[in-house]
Amino acid sequence: MQEEQIEEIDWQGNTIAVHPRSKLKKTMFPHKAALVIPKGNNNKLILCKRAKDMHPFPGTWCCAIGGKVAHGETIEEAAKRESLEESNTSPKLEKIIDVKYNEDDYKAIFSVFTTKESFDTSHFTPDPREIQYFQEFSVEEIETMITQNPKLFAPTFTAIVIPFIQEIKSKNLTKL
Repeated sequence: MQEEQIEEIDWQGNTIAVHPRSKLKKTMFPHKAALVIPKGNNNKLILCKRAKDMHPFPGTWCCAIGGKVAHGETIEEAAKRESLEESNTSPKLEKIIDVKYNEDDYKAIFSVFTTKESFDTSHFTPDPREIQYFQEFSVEEIETMITQNPKLFAPTFTAIVIPFIQEIKSKNLTKL
């Protein structure tokens, strides 16, 4: 089986090279990633606790679903594929925002989606290689937790969730 190929991109999202996925562990390069923050019950969002040995950012809270966009795949296709792989669901998705993350620990343009319908966490089947479990949080709980203890969260998640929350509030999507 051939190793998955990932596109190295410039900061406008244009492909400049294609590399085997394993190169990202050796040399972090800018790439595209699709993230999904599903709607939960009672106006909450579903997050996941990363597996304790998951690279990068083990044991932290982050988007319930997410991953790198493979070469030749659209961002929407990647979000749907990751939803099926990581949660065993095929939700209808709504793109909310794109966020550029350019730090030494990670480099990506994240396209962040939410689900059009609400889910109970029992509908999600975590892949134990990547996810310990799913949990629902209100927007206010997420904001408070990030303010009080940001180390509980993957830094990439902190970078995307603040503009994500601002965007859903500005679009009046706070009634999830």
